[in-house]
This record gives sequence, C-alpha cells and structure tokens, in this order.
Amino acid sequence: MEYRELGKTGLVVSRLCFGALTIGPLQRRMTPKEGGEVISRAFAQGVNFLDTAELYGTYPHIREALSRVERPEEIVIATKSYAPSRERMARSLEQARREMDIDVVPIFLLHEQESIHTLRGHRPALDYLLEAKAEGIVKAVGISTHYVGAVWAAAEMPEIDVISPLINLTGIGIQGGTRDEMLAAISHAARHGKGIYAMKPLGGGHLLSSWAAALDFCLQQDDLAAVAVGMKSVEEVDHNVRYFNGERSLPQPDNNHRKLHVEEWCIGCGSCVAACPNSALGIVDGRAEVVEPSSCVFCGYCGASCPEFAIKVI
Repeated sequence: MEYRELGKTGLVVSRLCFGALTIGPLQRRMTPKEGGEVISRAFAQGVNFLDTAELYGTYPHIREALSRVERPEEIVIATKSYAPSRERMARSLEQARREMDIDVVPIFLLHEQESIHTLRGHRPALDYLLEAKAEGIVKAVGISTHYVGAVWAAAEMPEIDVISPLINLTGIGIQGGTRDEMLAAISHAARHGKGIYAMKPLGGGHLLSSWAAALDFCLQQDDLAAVAVGMKSVEEVDHNVRYFNGERSLPQPDNNHRKLHVEEWCIGCGSCVAACPNSALGIVDGRAEVVEPSSCVFCGYCGASCPEFAIKVI
C-alpha cells in the first residue's frame, strides 16, 4: 500500500481511504458489527485512512473496527459536521470522540462548504475547531465540498489544513464549474500546502462500468494524497486494495447500480430538495422525484433529511 503525507499536517495516510458512508444507515444499513468487520478487513491490509461524518451514522461501526486494531491511534480518521456555531461544533466534536471512543480526532472538517460565504457563515465553528487543534484534541481542520469555488476559497485560508473535494473522471456531481476547473482549483490548493483527498471517484456508482478508468484518473492526479472509495463488503475491500497495490488484471466489479427510491407516502414537503447538494431532486405532482438523474451521486443526504423516512438509496 502506498502512503503519502497529507499536505503539511504531518499525517501519513494510505492512498486508499475507506469511505464509510456506504455501510451506514443512509445506504447499506449494516449493523456496527457487520460494518466493523468490513472496516477491519481494510485496516488489516494496510488501509490506515477512513472518511466519515456525523451525518453518516457510522461512528459505532468505526468504534467496533478500532476495538480490533492493536494500535488504533495509528488510524487516521476524518470526520465532518454541518455545525455552524461554536456550541453545536462543540457537541459534534464531543459526539465524535465519545461514539468512536477516541481522545483525539485526527481530522475534522466543515461539511459541504459551498463558497467563501458559507465559510464565513461557519466561522464560529471553524474557530472552535482551531482552538481544539491548539489543545491537541484535533490534529487538522478543513472542509469537504462539491464546489469549485469553495476549494479556491479554502486554498487562500492559512488556517485550513485539509480539503476533500468531489472529483472524478466525468465530473459528475461537481458544482460551480467543470472537472478541469476543479482540477485547477485542487492544484492551486496543493501549491498552498493543503492536504487533499478525493471523494466520489466513482460518481456515487455511476462510473462503476468504467471502474478501472475512473480510479486510474484519480490515482494519476499527483495533487491527491488519497482517494476515498465507499466499500460495503470484504470482497469490495479486497478488490480495491489489490487495485491500489498495483494489480491491473482484476475483473470488473459487479455493477449493481443503485437508485433513489421514494415511498408512496412521501408528503412532498421539500426537505430532501433542500438537502440535496447537487440539485438533483424536485417536487413533481406532490411527491419527491429525481429530476436530474445525471446529477444524483446517491449520497443519501436527502434520506437523512426526510421527516417521513420516505426516501432512501437502494
């Protein structure tokens, strides 16, 4: 397994990052024991980097996996929160530490930043994380984003250590610009010393039919220290580890294409529409519906916002 330093953080991470969204309640809905087994499989094969978020509901799964590791402090965990204020970020940080049973959170990110304006709006939360970093409770702080403009903005902020942008072969899901414009922003941020790891390299599953080409595209971007790949089985872990270790004669993984399912009891409240970071949803004839299929990356954020539990990734 190849390892790289994540910017100037001093954190050395595996090029393959375990994306924990897929095992949680927003997607696969695995139990902590089941999810812990999948994560443990990755850890045992040299993956030392894991991406999660408060929204994903996977802290218990990660805690289970960490309990099986001889030196859990060597695992680099990145988590994220939407908290905009000091008080809410304080609760988010404490929740992460408590539910994963860790004293120090290696990386804490502001979740889904869109521009310099959202960064300014979340400044109290960022300041709290910076204080936590000074106290040694957090090792690095930063943002995750689907937006080209947010990468440019974060690159100019010396207090930002890490950026996790959406980038993939076709540019699916990128907001506020094209794939090449996102690559330009990433390159600029890397020159400013930011540690960068990619999200959605397979476009939420849309690029599974060109799995190898999609992964190669990200691996060929030298500015990316790591690539977060969602994995939901030990077979997927084994397959991805082998590919990241240089095996290029592997068979194409099963293309079990996901879809967004809306139950008949949807009340059309629009919460999911507001929660969708890619403007893929709309209300049609009183019910939620995917109106821009090419923009949906199956993140499941819409389901997390639904008060009626009427929408999910299947």
